[in-house]
Amino acid sequence: MNDTYDVIVIGAGPGGYPCAIRLAQLGKKVLVVESKYLGGLCLNWGCIPTKALSYAAEMTDNFKKAKRLGFTIPDEGCNINTLRSWKEGVVKRLRAGIEYLFKEHGIHWKQGSARISSEHEVEIEHDGKKEVCRADTIVIATGTEVTPLPGFTFDGHHVIDTDEALEIQELPKNFLIIGAGVSGLEIAVIYSRLGSTVTVVEIMDQILPGMEHEMCEHLDKILKKSGIEIYVDSRVTGYIRKESKVEAAIKTPDTQLQRTFDKILIAVGRRPINNAFIDIDITTDKKGYIIIDDTLRTSIKNIFAIGDVVGPPLLAHKATRQGIVCAEIISGAARKLQSQPIPSCVFTIPPLSSVGFTEKEAVAQGYNVNIGRFPYRASGKALAMAETEGFVKIIGDEKGRLLGIHILGAESPSLIGEAVLALDKGLLVEDVANVIHPHPTLTEIIHEAAENFYKKATHIVNK
Repeated sequence: MNDTYDVIVIGAGPGGYPCAIRLAQLGKKVLVVESKYLGGLCLNWGCIPTKALSYAAEMTDNFKKAKRLGFTIPDEGCNINTLRSWKEGVVKRLRAGIEYLFKEHGIHWKQGSARISSEHEVEIEHDGKKEVCRADTIVIATGTEVTPLPGFTFDGHHVIDTDEALEIQELPKNFLIIGAGVSGLEIAVIYSRLGSTVTVVEIMDQILPGMEHEMCEHLDKILKKSGIEIYVDSRVTGYIRKESKVEAAIKTPDTQLQRTFDKILIAVGRRPINNAFIDIDITTDKKGYIIIDDTLRTSIKNIFAIGDVVGPPLLAHKATRQGIVCAEIISGAARKLQSQPIPSCVFTIPPLSSVGFTEKEAVAQGYNVNIGRFPYRASGKALAMAETEGFVKIIGDEKGRLLGIHILGAESPSLIGEAVLALDKGLLVEDVANVIHPHPTLTEIIHEAAENFYKKATHIVNK
C-alpha cells in the first residue's frame, strides 16, 4: 500500500479534472489516475482538436467571402503538416494548463490504467509496474470509446476511427464516413473543406438523429450543396480491399452502389469504458452505462460516477457540471443533481445548436405547440457578415411557455447561451421577445423569432 487519499478520481477528462480541482479547493487530498493524457478524450482527441480543425476548415469559406468583398487572396491550398502542428500546439497548451492547475492546487496525478479492487482501493498499472492506492471516496470518470461496426476491422489505414481521423497525415481523395452523427458530420465538413471528396452514409432517416428534424433537413441541403454526398436510410453492407484502396457496397432506398474510397471512417457511436470497475459489483444498465442516483452515487455508496460513463447525452459540459456537483457533495454539501437544460452544438458549416425539446418531442409530451422562426437572410448583421444560411426556431406552447430553441447558422454555439439561460430560468417566449437586443447583432435573430411566435416580427412577413 503506497498512498492514501481522501478521493481518487479515475479519468482526467472534462468531468474528472474539474471534479479534482473543486475537491482540492474544498480541502481534499486528491489523486487523479489517467490512462493517457490530462484532458482525456475531449481535449486530446475530441472537442478541442475537432474544433481547431473546424475553425481551420472555415478559413476556406472566409477566403471565398474575402474575394467577394474585394480582397485579392491567392488560393494555394493548405499545408497539412502546418495545420496538424497548429492543432497539436493548441492541445498541448491546454494540457499544460491542466497540469499547472493540478500543481497549484496540490493535486497528485498518476498515468496508468486503474482498476477498483475494493470499495476503497485502486490498483494502478503503468509500464508493467503495479501499485495500490487507498481512498475514502472514489470517482469514476472513465468516459467512452468508439463503438466498432460488425464486419469492419479498424486497421489504422483503410478503416479508421474518429481519433485517427483527426491525426491528418494526408488528405484522402475519396473518403467514406459511416454515421451522420455529430462526429461524423464534423469530420465530413473538415475533410471536405480541405479538399477531399466526402460521402456520408447514415442508417437512420435523417442526419443528426434525434435533433430537430426541420433544422437537420435544412442542414442536409446545405451540406450537399457544399459538395458532401449524403445518403440517409442507407447502409454500407460490406467492403473489400483493392490494392491501396477499399471498395464499399452502399445500399440506399433506391439502389445498390459500388464505390471506391481511400479511407473509411466508422463513426456510429460510442460505448462506456468499464475496465476500471469490472472487479466490483457496480450496477449498470443494458448498454454498460453506470446507474447513479441524484447524488451521483453508484450502487456502492462511497463510489461516485460522472460524465459519459453514466450515459447520454455524451457532452463535455454535462460532464463538467456533474464533476463540480459531485465534488461538492463529497465535501459535505447538501446538494443533488438538478435537471437542467443541456445545450448541444454541432460544429458543421454552418453550425447547429439546440437546447430543450424538439418539435416532435414537445408534441409527444402532450403540448399544443406553437412555433416562431426567423431566417438569417433577414438579419442585417448576417448579411453584413455574408452569413445568410440558416434560421432560428423557437418552440413553445399555447400559453407561451418556452420549450426549446434551435439555431442553425453562424455563431450559433455562442448564441445558444441565451436560450439556455431563458429555459433554465423558466422564461416565457414573451420574455425573450421583450428583451432589448443590441443592433446590429446576430442576437436579434432570436428576438425576431420570439416576436414571430406571436406573429409580430417586424423584419419578415409573419406566417
